[in-house]
Amino acid sequence: MIKKIALLLSLNTLLMSFMAHSKTLNTGPWRFEMRAAHGTIPFVIDIKKDNGKYSGVLHNGEENIQLKGLTFANDQLKIPLQMYEMSLDMKLSAQDSMTGFLIRHNKKPEVKTPVFALHGEKERFPEEKSNPRVDLNGRWSVVLTDEQDLKTDGIIVFKQKGNDLNGTIMTPTGDYRYFEGFVSGVEFEAASFDGVYNYLLRGVVQDGKLKARILANYKTLVEGARNEQAQLPDAYKQTQVEAINFQFPDLTGKQVSLTDPKFLNKPVIITFFGSWCPNCIDEMNYLIPWYNENHKRGIEIVALAFERSLTPTDAKKQLMKVQKTKKVPYTLLLAGATSEDKPAQKIPGLKNFIAFPTTVFLNKKHEVVKVHAGFNGPSTGEFYDKWKTEFTQTVNELLK
Repeated sequence: MIKKIALLLSLNTLLMSFMAHSKTLNTGPWRFEMRAAHGTIPFVIDIKKDNGKYSGVLHNGEENIQLKGLTFANDQLKIPLQMYEMSLDMKLSAQDSMTGFLIRHNKKPEVKTPVFALHGEKERFPEEKSNPRVDLNGRWSVVLTDEQDLKTDGIIVFKQKGNDLNGTIMTPTGDYRYFEGFVSGVEFEAASFDGVYNYLLRGVVQDGKLKARILANYKTLVEGARNEQAQLPDAYKQTQVEAINFQFPDLTGKQVSLTDPKFLNKPVIITFFGSWCPNCIDEMNYLIPWYNENHKRGIEIVALAFERSLTPTDAKKQLMKVQKTKKVPYTLLLAGATSEDKPAQKIPGLKNFIAFPTTVFLNKKHEVVKVHAGFNGPSTGEFYDKWKTEFTQTVNELLK
């Protein structure tokens, strides 16, 4: 009896000790800082707890990204970042602070970038700002120069209201999605973080000239001037393919090709897709409701997925996650499993493939009518509206 009492007291002491050292996770806003090689990228996640389960909302400029599947135990918080093979793995260092890493799980070894977080701060850029002395509103024609001195034409679209700044950067291969920041004097700073497109944009405008850098684990120089007529190269003239034929497995392992009865005498839209690609996800977010409304008109969509997983098994898991999460109603095929698999290797005659997504429009005879490289997503405003108009016009022509 004495031994049992002693054991109970010992267990109770251990339990009290554990409870004393174990922390609870504060809900509400947490301001994170991803400390990349060349810049600190801030972002805010609102953490919620409902019926014992944690979730979050990642505030990224003009979008709010729902985060599910958060787990917290033994002071360790894991935040899966949407459907990407990435997560924030954090540890409570105090009741109101965390340290950890942004981890890319599809690399071997895993790529880890340090992250710090502080509870209670709602502002992405809480520092004091001086009155703006420049107006960044509008369209800017720029040249982006990477660390290998490769130059790319681009467009920056800014929306400024007082100190507040929002916008995006567009290139022939796609847009950088949502930037959010501030203008102070003649200087500006903005950040983007969605898990993959994680950047800090810092620059200055003087004498009508813009000079900035995109800072992450690499640096890109950005220089240009305001130009409301700025345009990118024609997206329909970048990538070519005279004819397209394929046979790839769907998520059940069944081989699918354009000769299948499902596609007979129907126009087909083929999109080169990757679950690792934010621009591809933006296009998919448009295509899913569009297909649900329009496929009864006699048109099909096929997504040829080129994954960047470590193994084919991981790639299939990724696509199954996409299928389940997005409820993709059209055909989704695994065309490539790892970064070694390239579209030009799998599709004979495909020339100058430069961007994910790339969208190919086939008529009822499955002849190539148009090829559109890249994607102008919702962050690009009027450019996105123009793409939607062109998409509708093309489909209407195909269905005649």
